[in-house]
Amino acid sequence: MNAPQIPRGYYSMAQEAARRIAAVLQQRQLLPPVDWLLTEDEGMVWLLGVLDPARTPRLEAYDDNVLHHLSTALRGLPVFRLNSTGLMLATLLSRPPSLPRLVEFPGLQRGIVRIGLSARGPVEVPWARLGHLLVAGMTGSGKSSFLRLLAYQALADGARLLAADPDGTTFPMLKDDRPGLMMPVARTVADMPELVYRALGEVEHRARLYARVPGYPENLDEYNGLAVRAGQEPLPRLLVILDEFNGAVMALGGPRREFASSVARLGWQGRKFGIHLVFAAQDFSKEVIGRVRDQVGTVVCFRVRSGETALRVGCAGAERLGVPGRGVTDRWGVVQTYRLDKGLLDGPSPALSEREIHIVRWALEENGGYLGLADLQGRFGLGHREARRLAEEWERR
Repeated sequence: MNAPQIPRGYYSMAQEAARRIAAVLQQRQLLPPVDWLLTEDEGMVWLLGVLDPARTPRLEAYDDNVLHHLSTALRGLPVFRLNSTGLMLATLLSRPPSLPRLVEFPGLQRGIVRIGLSARGPVEVPWARLGHLLVAGMTGSGKSSFLRLLAYQALADGARLLAADPDGTTFPMLKDDRPGLMMPVARTVADMPELVYRALGEVEHRARLYARVPGYPENLDEYNGLAVRAGQEPLPRLLVILDEFNGAVMALGGPRREFASSVARLGWQGRKFGIHLVFAAQDFSKEVIGRVRDQVGTVVCFRVRSGETALRVGCAGAERLGVPGRGVTDRWGVVQTYRLDKGLLDGPSPALSEREIHIVRWALEENGGYLGLADLQGRFGLGHREARRLAEEWERR
């Protein structure tokens, strides 16, 4: 290890972290890093473990689940996977820079879920890479606000929404006739099975549609591209938010009964068809976690009741959080999630994001209504891939 101008205490800390990382990877039959580097970046001390791609043919095996287990073994230290300059595992050894106590939602970005602000900058994820989420948090911690943030962005992006709110505190502003809702919000636990069956019906419907287009699509973006070229309607994403999920499972017979089994089936089958599940609760029992943990791609923990709960859901330290909206994640470390005015969910979703409005206004007022890839790249600074994605999205819509 080579690290000039780094306090000596980090050397022993890095050696212990490297030992634990290697042990966890070997237990999972994965090769440990072949080299280690202790370095400093903008006041943060990082341990970088360099993986040898020539000896590691299964690079995809170092996934979010592995990162979660590594972070747990390191008592909550955040671990990331970097692949911009070769594949590395990066562990933050120092305390992250302080985050603001409040960060306003910066506005919509088509195709992107804006989560919040981490020590390394804004956290923004394409819908296609978000996967299913597990969200935990006590009353007043920011859990409900975060669920509204997800719902607003989904509806504004043209997705459909199925939501369960047994306590009536998360989505009281969503009226039954709200555009984008596939059915009225489930206001009681007894209403939640119908919501899940509706989502499973959508899985079956989309499976039939996938079978009718050539090319054997494996995900929603692939299907929509094929469908548009075949002159068929594209499909929107579907966000299914199950608030108070743990209590609902127990009230409806437990983790082995029909409701929990139906949700598990929806999780496994739905990802291919652009269906995202959000499991949310103040607490999760060991039995309930066991049914859903392997399906979840992202865990977000706001303040929870105890360290035991934090460890159970995979967010060590979440019991010590004191700022509303501050969450521990298994992908981005500590994040201050964006604050969204809840009144925005009580009105129509914008047809265009602020950036799209600016681009369209320029095209109409200054370019004779014409807009091409060259304009998106040259005038507005979009990369080739982003410009093409935006053009294809507009074509589908």
